[in-house]
Amino acid sequence: MTGDNFEWFRTTVINISSDDLNRIRLLSELKLAFGALNNVQRNSVVHILQLDHIFDCLNSSETEQVELTCEVLSLLLSALEPSLIFGQYEEAMCRALGHPAPCVKQFVINEIQRAVSHGDLMQLLSQQEEAILLSVVACIYHDDMSVATSAVSLLVRLGSSSVGLGMLYTTPMVQALKEAMMQQDIIRFRVYEVVTDVAVHSDAGLQAGHVSGLLPALIAELHSSDILLQMNVLSLLTKLALCEHGFQYLQQHGILNALANKVTAVSEDPLASLMLPGLIKFFGNMAQSWPKEVFAEYPRVVMALFETFDNPDLVLLGVAMETVGYIGTTVEGKYMLESLGDTMSHTMKKLAHKITNLPTVLRVRALNTVANLLELKVSDQDTQSLTLTRSWFEQLAPNPMELVMSVCRQPFTELRLAGLQVLQVLAEQPWGQESINDTPGLIEFLLDRAIETNKLCKDAKFEVVKIIAESPTAATSFGNVTLLRFREFMHEGPFYVQAQTEVAIEGAS
Repeated sequence: MTGDNFEWFRTTVINISSDDLNRIRLLSELKLAFGALNNVQRNSVVHILQLDHIFDCLNSSETEQVELTCEVLSLLLSALEPSLIFGQYEEAMCRALGHPAPCVKQFVINEIQRAVSHGDLMQLLSQQEEAILLSVVACIYHDDMSVATSAVSLLVRLGSSSVGLGMLYTTPMVQALKEAMMQQDIIRFRVYEVVTDVAVHSDAGLQAGHVSGLLPALIAELHSSDILLQMNVLSLLTKLALCEHGFQYLQQHGILNALANKVTAVSEDPLASLMLPGLIKFFGNMAQSWPKEVFAEYPRVVMALFETFDNPDLVLLGVAMETVGYIGTTVEGKYMLESLGDTMSHTMKKLAHKITNLPTVLRVRALNTVANLLELKVSDQDTQSLTLTRSWFEQLAPNPMELVMSVCRQPFTELRLAGLQVLQVLAEQPWGQESINDTPGLIEFLLDRAIETNKLCKDAKFEVVKIIAESPTAATSFGNVTLLRFREFMHEGPFYVQAQTEVAIEGAS
């Protein structure tokens, strides 16, 4: 790059600040010219430019100029190390965060996001004024959701490092967060989201949230008379309950016991029934991660979960089915469910009844639950686990495979897909393969492409065949001849159409 080129960039930037009439044109030319440089040239050019002149272009009421300036600044700053940006342009960046245009705030937040990933810069920022971070907090209650969401994301990322955590929980920052919470409910929960996500990241983040009073404030919202607010709290606490230090915190502070009491108090408090689906999901999520602890310490909640299978409320029923299936996605969860004695035997029968008698949407959810309960990855398969899943399948109905096949032949796509998902789960297990092989017409059904007109169903059926074709136990279950048919089908693909040859016969009309 020649000296003339350098001079063009320097002159153009200076002219941009003084030429009001041609500013947009000059910005566009600068954007195009800088964008055409390679990385080495960009680095050389940007260090000779006075970017304050570009920042000054944000002082305009013209939307086109403001948006174009953001694009140019983003391009130019991408060639600079974040430490240089905040060393030379911190004041300009801080002013830009106060700009009324959402695109300007978004631009600055993006630059800070880039900065917080640099450890050296984090140390630098921690030693300087907190003005720029306080301005980020103000963005949390901006009307533009993209700005607010980016601000939340930035603060969470800030709190994910030890240095950043100290910056997030300084007295001025905590005070600013508390002031933001006073705006309205939606803003308050954005702050709670920051606190919760930082707490999930580390035990130090959890303790900082507790000491600041922000985490206890979130938990106190459970006493609100507003059911919707309580549900939002449950959603955030679920994140906390799924990490070990968060689970222990909720236990130690009696929060899990209080929530368990809410589950069992439904009959005494009509309003509590509105929270029941959320509470069941909450404990179901915990039981998926901590099955032994939840089953041992909150047996009343577990029993209440299964009692809802007889509840006439279809919304609650759907949640209960999904929750049991979710718990049963892990081997440990399966064993804990089986430890309940006859409960799972009765539950499987109830699921079969619901598969045939409920509205389509709930029939699909029941089938999904069955698939989750029966699913067993090859790495988890041993005599005990395979015996368990086989037992549950056989308890569905006198002829469970007939039930599954009846669903797979339904005219409704969503039902067929749910039925084929169950077949996929069965195809992964030796006993399931034997059941498929022993069911008259099932192999022909799987290998017949013509009866499926829906692409999703063709793909789902193909997946069943592929699982069998690649299974190490398929030869034993089906025999080599049938296995070769499955493998040929798999190699041809789900949409293969056999070519037909027509032979013309002389004299035929």
